[in-house]
Amino acid sequence: MCSKSNSQAKGKDRISELPDAVLCHILSFIPTKYSVRTSILSTRWKSIYGSVPNLDFEFEQMSTTWKEEYMSNYVGFLMFVDRVLSLRDSLDIQKFRLHCYCRAEDFSRIVGWICTAIRHNVVELDLCVYSDNIVCSTFELPQCVFMCKTLVVLKVKSNCITYAHPTSSSFPSLKFLDVKVDYPEDDSVEKLFACCPVLEDLSIDATIRDALILSFNVSAPELKRLRMTFFSDMIVGKDFLYDISINAPKLENLDIKQDDLSVYLFENEGCLPAFDHLTELKLVLYDCYHWDLLTELLKKSPNLESLVIEHKKDEECVKNYDETESYSKDVLYSENRWSTPESVPICLISHLKTITVRGFEGYPHVKKVAKYLLNNGKVLTKMTVYNDGLYKELMLERGSRSCWVELV
Repeated sequence: MCSKSNSQAKGKDRISELPDAVLCHILSFIPTKYSVRTSILSTRWKSIYGSVPNLDFEFEQMSTTWKEEYMSNYVGFLMFVDRVLSLRDSLDIQKFRLHCYCRAEDFSRIVGWICTAIRHNVVELDLCVYSDNIVCSTFELPQCVFMCKTLVVLKVKSNCITYAHPTSSSFPSLKFLDVKVDYPEDDSVEKLFACCPVLEDLSIDATIRDALILSFNVSAPELKRLRMTFFSDMIVGKDFLYDISINAPKLENLDIKQDDLSVYLFENEGCLPAFDHLTELKLVLYDCYHWDLLTELLKKSPNLESLVIEHKKDEECVKNYDETESYSKDVLYSENRWSTPESVPICLISHLKTITVRGFEGYPHVKKVAKYLLNNGKVLTKMTVYNDGLYKELMLERGSRSCWVELV
């Protein structure tokens, strides 16, 4: 009897015993194409999948030949999204995620889907839309997105989406903005970051093209976290200009990736604002030939507590340096890259507790930087350096007796 009872218990459908709200919540974590399949189980499941708050559509197959089999899958995807949205009725959408490759002739369809999500009071909009066309056409992000009162999170990564000029009433509820910009020549991109009155978290991922003036104006009174990644596909040594303005009085966390910014900041010392609330800073350098950015950021961040300095080695970049007359290898590895500040930054004296230095093996100038930080960090508790060649230098005198130096 006991064995039979255990067998029946194991075969029991416990999932179906869960409340509709719980099942709906579970289905919200899987792609929509899978949640829809549960509708064949019973009439109850059909009702449940139609109430899932999150819609997740993905078609990331890419083909420039548009073969018959591929076209069949692609058209099937378009029809599937159309059908799911048509059956949505009046239910709100919490999250709308669309990751797909598409043809230029289907841009209007994409716009229609986005507008449908907005009409259903979407809270999070995640768009990763790329055109398969050899000559890339574009379409504007619908104006209804800018005016949506329920939108809190917006993520856009695309080679075909452009931005209309936002107004002062744009993004009234937007708190999280994550954008990838492949062709930042349109000044609407610059204005996009200046029209978010309650924005708290901003991520910018920009690829800098040839002969461009990159202009970003970040003005957000409530901004707490800012991440900026700038990648240049130009040959090292070619002149280009960054025009960056940051007005974020409540900024707490700043993450910058791309050393070329230091040229602009150093030549325009007054342009960098004070980050009085900044406690964590991560600086990732790809083309390590200026340290002035670090100096300026330390001076402007009086309450900084945690500092991470990381070098991402780019072999192609080093090759370009070797082949460019104005940037020889002697200059790349020169020790004369760190200029000691005229006065010790306040954060080193009173707040900076942890420092991590990673990825600078073979760069002599990092010795001067590490020694300076260690000797002047009066309240430093831990310094981690991923470079065993600095053992002797860092075992010497330090500003804080309680500082623990870890060499990895």
